[in-house]
Amino acid sequence: MSVAKHLKKKFITGLLVLVPLIVTAYIVYFVVSFIEGFIGPALRNIFFQVFQREVYVTGTACIIFVVITYLTGLFVSNYFGKTLFSRGERLVKRIPIVKSIYGSVKDMTEAFSSEKIKSFKEVVLIEFPFQGRYTMGFVTNRVEIEGFKHCAVFVPTTPNPTSGYIILAKEEDLLFLDMTTDEALKYIISLGTSRSGSIWNGKRS
Repeated sequence: MSVAKHLKKKFITGLLVLVPLIVTAYIVYFVVSFIEGFIGPALRNIFFQVFQREVYVTGTACIIFVVITYLTGLFVSNYFGKTLFSRGERLVKRIPIVKSIYGSVKDMTEAFSSEKIKSFKEVVLIEFPFQGRYTMGFVTNRVEIEGFKHCAVFVPTTPNPTSGYIILAKEEDLLFLDMTTDEALKYIISLGTSRSGSIWNGKRS
């Protein structure tokens, strides 16, 4: 092996190792910085008022955010908390502009919750956006249109699967894949590099 090929191979290997680590570190840094910038100044001021000296440590906002998030989840999991939250949510949804923003953000955050993902019954290929071009999607429901069985197929975008399209297609026009929901999501996020070989199980409906 020539020196150039050796250097190229090892460089690519290094990239494959470092890029996921760097991207992960950047995302964590971005989230931590956002929380610190959003909550940190207020906490720093509160701590100073209480202790009359600078005692705030960077990272405290993230810890408090995690604790508050957990306690919120714990609170709305019981009947009283769920009822109180529902009433508050109804009030928010009555405010003209706020209800649109809140509704959109809530739909986006709930789109890929564990409960929602479980509703992705089967992984399919659908001819989209053109005939002869196939796109991967998830069957979320089955409906009947003018006496014909149709499937509601969610087609996510890549590499961000939180957005996409809902397409109603005849069941016989779909190619059902030999993949789990988790495998399909990984395939989409990885831009199709996570799996090779046959993905069609030969089933159409």
